Amino acid sequence: MIRFVTLSELTDDLRFQYRMAVKAAFPPVIHQSGIIKNHWTKIEKYFPVTQLFAINDKENLIGFANMVKIYWVNPMEDLPNTGWDWLVKKSVEDYEKGRLLNTLGGLQIIVTKNFLGKGYSKKIIAEIKNRKRLLGLEHLIIPIRPTLKHQFPEMPMADYVLKKDGDKIYDPWIRTHVNSGATIINICSESMLISGPVALWKSLLHKEELLSGTYVIEGGLNTVSIDISNDYGVYAEENIWISYDD
Repeated sequence: MIRFVTLSELTDDLRFQYRMAVKAAFPPVIHQSGIIKNHWTKIEKYFPVTQLFAINDKENLIGFANMVKIYWVNPMEDLPNTGWDWLVKKSVEDYEKGRLLNTLGGLQIIVTKNFLGKGYSKKIIAEIKNRKRLLGLEHLIIPIRPTLKHQFPEMPMADYVLKKDGDKIYDPWIRTHVNSGATIINICSESMLISGPVALWKSLLHKEELLSGTYVIEGGLNTVSIDISNDYGVYAEENIWISYDD
C-alpha cells in the first residue's frame, strides 16, 4: 500500500527519513547551493501543502516531491535560463508579495534508496498531477535533473537530451517524464549556480592545488570552471524545463 501525506502530517521519524534522503540524493556540490541555504526554510514554511510524501503501511518513506507555487502567465518558451534557482526565488517572492499563485513548480522528486526501480516515481508523478488539479492550478513546470547526465559532464545538455538507447530516450528520468505526459520545453543552462573561492573547490574536488581551467566534479552534470587569478570557481548546472499542461 502507498499513501500520500503533506509536510505537516510527517512524524518525527518520517522527517528524519526525509532529511537523510535529501542528503543522500545529491552530490556534495549541490549541497553548497546558497539558494538552498537561504530559501529552503521559507519553502517549507510557505508551501507545506505542496511538500508531498509517499509512505507505505510500515511507515517507511518511499519517496517525495518538493513543490512550490508561483505566478506565471507567459508562454512556456519564456521560462528563464536560470531554471531551478529562479523557481525557488520566484516562489518566495510571489508568496511574500501576495500574488495570485496559479502554477505548480517541481523542485525535486526523490525515491528513497530501498524503493528504487519499482515504479514509484511514476506513482509520485501521477499524484503530483492530481494535486495540481485539486489545488486548481493552471500549469505544472519542473526543471529536471537527468539521472545519468553526470556520466557525461562535458556533453552539452542540448546534445544529451537527444541521446538515444536504441529507439528510446537514453536517460531514464527524461524518459519517465515524457512517458508520463511531459513536454520538453528547453534547456536552462544556469539552472543551479554555485560559486565560491578556490579553497572551496579544492575541498570539493579533493585536490591540494588547482590551475585555471575546467574540472569534472563528483556527481556533477557539468564541469567546474576555476579562475585562480580571481580566486573564484563556479559550477553552472544545466537542467531541462518540462511542463505537464493538460
